[in-house]
Order: sequence, then structure tokens, then C-alpha cells
Amino acid sequence: MSRLTIYGDFNCPFSALASARVDVLLSGGAYAIEWRAIQHDTAIPAIGQTVEGDLAAALALEVATIGDLSEQDVRLHLVVPPVRPNTAAASAAFAAALDDADQLRRRLFAAVWAEGRNIGDPAELDRLDALGRDDAIARRWQREFETLPRPITPTVVSPDGYVSRGLGALARLADLAAVSR
Repeated sequence: MSRLTIYGDFNCPFSALASARVDVLLSGGAYAIEWRAIQHDTAIPAIGQTVEGDLAAALALEVATIGDLSEQDVRLHLVVPPVRPNTAAASAAFAAALDDADQLRRRLFAAVWAEGRNIGDPAELDRLDALGRDDAIARRWQREFETLPRPITPTVVSPDGYVSRGLGALARLADLAAVSR
């Protein structure tokens, strides 16, 4: 079984597509996936960032791109959320998840990209059953991500150390998923 390490941010639509493609890989059984939740933009305020103006336009373009990129495989349909959440707490909650990490990953992405919820709000995390926190692991994952050459989300690290980033990572996941079906 091959092991892939994936760095993604719950407020990144490209990471949402990576997550959907990871689910295809997991269902095929040929891959073990270690998803590492990180923040690709640590400057987002703790309360989140209202999505309006240029940010709304940029996210709308990214969401449309995700629709196009996913048309041939997972057919992901995202909506632009009203708030771009600070994902530090969500990353720490994910780091603490044990047996249901994949389910929590799915819930967190759906909360942002299908339901428009602000997962930076501790009350939202509680409603999503993201109850624990492991700040030490989340900080380690963040440091590892930031030391990668040209860190961008999503990032896929193969067992041989090969690093795929952004659209290249999404293409790699799509290719691996197509082979594993």
C-alpha cells in the first residue's frame, strides 16, 4: 500500500477538490493517506474575513475552476462562503481526530463549501463534533508545510519524497484515482 501525505486548508477550494479525490483513492484501498490540515493564509483574522468585493470575485472564479476540473471525476459543486474562515482551530481539531479523521475532514470541507459556515467559530466546530484540539501537531504540520519549497495548497508528497503542488497535485490525485478504480 502506497502512502501519500497531503497538506490542505479547509478554506481552500482546491484543497476541497483534493479531499474529494482522496476519498476515491481511499475507497480503492491501494493508498494510505495522511491528510495534514494547515493554514495557507495565516493572516486571516480569528473571526474570519467577510467575502465581498475582489475576494468574492476571486473565490467565484476558483469555485468555477473547481467545477470544471472535477467534471470528469468527482463532480464537485462548491458555493462561495460568506466568510473565509481562519482555520487554525479547525486544523487543531482535525489534528486531534483519531478514528473519524476522514469523516471530520469531509464535514469541515462541507461546512465551508456547501453550507457556508464559519469553521473558525468555536461554536461551529462544536456543532461539527470537532471537539478535541491538538495544537502541537497542528503547529508541526504548519511548520513542515511552510518549509516545503514553494508551499501552496494542496500539496501532495509521495513516498519517494516527490512533491506536487496546486494544480499539479490535483492532476496527480486525479491520475492516481483513475488508475485505482
